[in-house]
Amino acid sequence: SSSADENDQVIQQEKNIDPKAHVTSKKEELANIAQSIIEDPEKNVDQLRKLREISKDSNIIVKKFAFLTQLAVYKDVLPGYRIRVLSEKEKSVKVSKEVKKLRNYEQSLLANYKAYLQSLQNAVKATEKNPKKEKDAIGRVALQCMCALLTSATHFNFRLNLMNAIIARMSTRKFTDMSAMCRDTIIEIYKNDESGEASLDAVKLTTRMIKAQKYKVHEQVINTFLHLRLRDELVSANRTAASSDSQQQYMKKRKQERRHISRKMRKLEKDRQSVQKEMKEAEAVVDREDKEKKQTETLKLVFATYFRILKHTNDSPLLLPVLEGLAKFAHLINVDFFSDLLKNGGRLDDNEVMCSVSRRVATRKSESLNIDLKDFYTEIYALLLPLALSPNMEDDNDEFFEKDKNKNNDDNESKLTATEQELLMKGFEFMFFRRRQIPTNRSAAFLKRLSIVCLNWPSKTVLECLNKMEKLIQKHPRLDALLTTDDRLTNGVYRAELDDPELCNPFATSLWELYLLEHHYDPKVRQATTHLYNFEHPATANGRREGKL
Repeated sequence: SSSADENDQVIQQEKNIDPKAHVTSKKEELANIAQSIIEDPEKNVDQLRKLREISKDSNIIVKKFAFLTQLAVYKDVLPGYRIRVLSEKEKSVKVSKEVKKLRNYEQSLLANYKAYLQSLQNAVKATEKNPKKEKDAIGRVALQCMCALLTSATHFNFRLNLMNAIIARMSTRKFTDMSAMCRDTIIEIYKNDESGEASLDAVKLTTRMIKAQKYKVHEQVINTFLHLRLRDELVSANRTAASSDSQQQYMKKRKQERRHISRKMRKLEKDRQSVQKEMKEAEAVVDREDKEKKQTETLKLVFATYFRILKHTNDSPLLLPVLEGLAKFAHLINVDFFSDLLKNGGRLDDNEVMCSVSRRVATRKSESLNIDLKDFYTEIYALLLPLALSPNMEDDNDEFFEKDKNKNNDDNESKLTATEQELLMKGFEFMFFRRRQIPTNRSAAFLKRLSIVCLNWPSKTVLECLNKMEKLIQKHPRLDALLTTDDRLTNGVYRAELDDPELCNPFATSLWELYLLEHHYDPKVRQATTHLYNFEHPATANGRREGKL
């Protein structure tokens, strides 16, 4: 037929065109169409279809430019609100010309946007099925466009579709550049989300993906949770205001109920409240209670994932990201989960990490609640003897603490300390010098065990321990009795083999290890030991050094 002949001629002409000239021609066409759409979107909204047709070109460069041109156009013309799909009843209602024109524009824009997203997703899927170099380049550009749309138009329609496609790219065990691009996009969503709605959607999809993969995902996926805006300032700062506001609203409502209101007035009041609600959504006003509710839901999902990994995996590479997340967010959970956290953490191999996590959790919880941390102290006490044989006490543990270049360096709370020595010293700082009431027997047990393990540790760690021991004796005058052989506050025998500081009977012995440290090879250690031994607490400074160790 004549039409078939014409198509063959067009195809033959396209084959004869120089590729460079073809690319230049298409680039000019793309620029002209994009300019016309941006100048008057309502009038030229149908031109979006032409841009999509050009993206089907066989030339790889043209396809890439077509995708990127559409991205630039949509970022410019998409409204700052979500377009609602009209029902059949609404379509049948007669409206003014202006409303009808606006509706036609919005529905056309939404249909073209949906088709554009579908073409991007098809390009990404084609890359997964046939990862050739050319298709991989198209898939990378398509994924880049999807990531840009999600961050720039998070409020707009098809957000869940974009999130689903992007999060699925992070499910691979091998973390590629495209996976990193998706991770950075999700992190940006978490950081910039004011209402918490987008973060909740992303966390739902991420936790669902992790569960579907049977928790065999890359650790960077878990690390994205660290950037969630789950802070307690919203709860603490606004709870008082919320309670006062609710009380005022309750009194106002009671007064209104006392007055007789006609059915017509009630209907008008209901319509007015409905309009106010829609205006609030259009203005993107963040409701305090709604945000707190979404944050609570997000926190539940994150911690459900954390605890499943803690309970069912002992050697997973996900443990460290999970523990880091616990160190940052665990102070927000209910105190009933605190003992469960310590119980599950006690069986992990990376005990030095668990110490840091537990310390941070307990620090924040103990600021507002009087929690008995006996199990926590017992766990740390039991770790001291194994740590005495650790060859990496003062070395950076790079294999455990891999630095993420894209991590927010200002957020010091999300970083775990790099050496066992630093972790231990900060743990002691919390346990004995930030808490007010510590049983003297418990302090004495730690003092004795510290003096034992100091015999094996390197000089820098020994000096830190001697400093902490002196501060502890300053805080508890009764501990001064451990520095002499004359006084005994209890009967019985010191049980060094017990891993319970409450039962080891520390006052039945003395710190005789200081005698050995006074003959240490390091002169600084010798000097610090002599200074500790000669220290006398003001409350007991009555010549109690006659019985020298």
